[in-house]
Amino acid sequence: MSRIATVTDIRKIDDKRFCLFVDYEPFSSVYASDIRRLHLACDGEIEWSKLEEFRRDYLFKRAMNKVVNSIKFSDKCEYDIRQKLKDLYYDEEIVDQTIDKLKSYGYIDDYRYACGYVRRNSAKKGIRVIRFELQAKHIGQDIIDLAVEDSDISDESDRITYILQKKYTVEELTEKRDKVYAYMYSKGFDRRKVSECIRNIVSDIT
Repeated sequence: MSRIATVTDIRKIDDKRFCLFVDYEPFSSVYASDIRRLHLACDGEIEWSKLEEFRRDYLFKRAMNKVVNSIKFSDKCEYDIRQKLKDLYYDEEIVDQTIDKLKSYGYIDDYRYACGYVRRNSAKKGIRVIRFELQAKHIGQDIIDLAVEDSDISDESDRITYILQKKYTVEELTEKRDKVYAYMYSKGFDRRKVSECIRNIVSDIT
C-alpha cells in the first residue's frame, strides 16, 4: 500500500506559483492547474505514489525547460543552475537529475564557464579578484587554475595602464595616489605593479 502524505501548506510564491509543503517539508513549486489536477488542499491527504508520478512526469521537464531557456542567453556554471532551481523550490532530487542531464548534453561545463568569465572580466579586474569570484561560485581550484592558464588575456601591466589612463588624470595619479591604490587593489590588481605603471605613465608625460 502506498504511503499516505499530508498536505501541510500551499503557500503563494507569486501570481502563478505556489510552494507545496508535504509533511511540513517543501515539496515543490506548483501551479493552480497542478493543485486542481492532484486535488490538493491544506490538511488533505494524498498518496505518495501520486506525488512521485507528478515529480517524474511534470517537475523534471519543467526544471529542464526553465534552465534551458535561461542558458540560451548566457552561459551558467553548475552553482548558478543549482541556485536558480532551488529558488524555484525544486527539491534536491529534481535538481540533481536536471544537473546530470544538462551535463550529459554539454549545457553545463564549469571549465568553459570559467574561461569565459576570465576573458570577460580580465580587462577590468585583476586575476586575484577573478579567482575569488569563481571560487564563490563553487568552481574547483584546479578548474580555475586551468582556465586562467588557458585564457588568452593580455599582460596585467598593460591592463593596469589602460585602466589608469582611462580613469585618472596625471595630477590624480600623483596627488591622490593612495585613493588610486585602494581602487585598483579592490579590483584585484597587485599594488607593486600598479605603482610601476603609475611611475611609467607619469614619467612619459613629464
